[in-house]
Amino acid sequence: MQKKYLPSLLAFILLSSCSPRTSTALLTSHESLNYDEEVVVIALDESIPEDSEVLGQVKVRDTGFSTKCNYSIVLDKAKLEARKAGGNAIKITRHKKPDLWSTCHRLDATILKI
Repeated sequence: MQKKYLPSLLAFILLSSCSPRTSTALLTSHESLNYDEEVVVIALDESIPEDSEVLGQVKVRDTGFSTKCNYSIVLDKAKLEARKAGGNAIKITRHKKPDLWSTCHRLDATILKI
């Protein structure tokens, strides 16, 4: 009887491992923003505005089985985490492009409230 659940379990594991893994470490948070509110992206070579509050860090990584992980998808995942924390900006602190070891973009960012 347990063997009939095995294909469903394997399918669930494979499908859930296809998207990049997101981890967030928050110092503080505010009320979540709506999904359609803009999140400003501050590039690697730009500085953080002086009046901004640091809410935490977000990392978007490859799971080893990730397939949907181009730059725009990875950036959208980071913005989603910022909205959840109440942040309206992210400062890119690290961006690794696809290489020999991973076909995914990998991103580290600081979540900000401006």
